Amino acid sequence: MDTTPPGKGAALSDAVIAAITDTISNHADIVQAWRQGTPKTWGYLAGRAVGATRRLAQRDLTDAERRLVWAALWERLHQTTPSGTARE
Repeated sequence: MDTTPPGKGAALSDAVIAAITDTISNHADIVQAWRQGTPKTWGYLAGRAVGATRRLAQRDLTDAERRLVWAALWERLHQTTPSGTARE
């Protein structure tokens, strides 16, 4: 059962999308390093995306919401990874 207050889910969803888009575009060098398998790059990007989502949502995120941000970032990174260098 969804316990999200009315209007809050859409706002969080918008914040997640904006945060991930900003994280990927503002840290293109780290994204490239992640594609090359550089250690700790995933954690850096995940932390930036969660922090940006928190700022945009103007509140702390729950554990479930942080996991949602991580999953959405992971999916977006795989969608934007050039063919031939896909991470699995």
